[in-house]
Amino acid sequence: MNAETLLLRAKSLLTVKYPYFGMLASRLHHEPSESISGYASNGKRFIYNNDFVERRSVEEVMFILTNAVMHHVLSHQQRKLNRKGRLWQLATDYAINNLLAKNALDIPQGANYDTRFEGMYAEEIYDTLKEEYFGEGGDAFGEISENAPQSEAMAQGADDSDGFANIDAISDETDMQDELQWQYAATIAQEVAQRKGAMPLGLERLGKKLKPSDVDWRFELYNAVNRHMRNNYAFMPPNKKHIHRGIALPSLTSDTLSLCVAIDTSGSIDDQLLGAFMEEFITIMQNFPSVKIELIIADAKVHAHHTFQGGERMDFRLKGGGGTDYRPTFDYVEANLPMTTMLLYFTDAEGSYPRIPPNYEVLWALSRKAKVPFGRALVIFD
Repeated sequence: MNAETLLLRAKSLLTVKYPYFGMLASRLHHEPSESISGYASNGKRFIYNNDFVERRSVEEVMFILTNAVMHHVLSHQQRKLNRKGRLWQLATDYAINNLLAKNALDIPQGANYDTRFEGMYAEEIYDTLKEEYFGEGGDAFGEISENAPQSEAMAQGADDSDGFANIDAISDETDMQDELQWQYAATIAQEVAQRKGAMPLGLERLGKKLKPSDVDWRFELYNAVNRHMRNNYAFMPPNKKHIHRGIALPSLTSDTLSLCVAIDTSGSIDDQLLGAFMEEFITIMQNFPSVKIELIIADAKVHAHHTFQGGERMDFRLKGGGGTDYRPTFDYVEANLPMTTMLLYFTDAEGSYPRIPPNYEVLWALSRKAKVPFGRALVIFD
């Protein structure tokens, strides 16, 4: 049976036996490639080695397709944060494959599977692997050693283990629109599976994510942005329409607001919440492509300051983990960003506040209900 036929048959069987997985697998577009030994998926395309797939059974292909889609459904790229890519990919594979085993899918020999990780989040598995590979307090930002511990299946020395291990399956290029489409598709698949009484076991825990609160905080933010957007006349640059006549008339320019976003990286903000904050920041960038945004990373002190505009790719590490003191952030803005017209602060509201409010608008994007001494509090997550 050729590879394309195997893939189509595997999708059909998934739809019948596992409606949730089957509906999601049907979104993948097949594309053979000799550049990889096994398979890979970037959220739009499913790339596979033709010979590798043709050597597989239908059950193994069902596993391959399901493994690929679950990386996107569980937003593993968004949850990666500053973790090392290869080690994070290994941790997410362990989490997914334990879920698939729990739902009676056949786990091929060579796949990243270990029963000791059953029921654990990818973040928990990552911490365990980091300690095993690099020792307590070690740096997990180097490459995974060849002598690193193997999974149960890999230890058996099965053929094609490199293809099933699939460490480089997920692209580092995260497209927010693709991720949103996957989340929408997962919602539809869940409704169908629930009607058939066929929801996968363990999915609720493995894919637990923060949900937006009932307050439409984005609506409030956009209203605030619009209040600061203004149009006025300026001579620089001049209106070019009459320049050839030697007449310089003022042109209509859009003088957009100066938006500053601060993200709390203190010890009280866990990785799940921090990932949610970063996800919301990406959404803000995409919705306001013409607005230059100053991003500040801080806990009890300011660790970093980055400038973004038009959805530029973010490539930096999130530093923090200490206590929470908002005063250094406000001092930094006053000293370095004097033109700021609005500050949006992602935090849990557990920190020391400035005694005197700033002269610009402040919106607190909070992870829980809390009182703030000034500004407007918007609870964005339950």
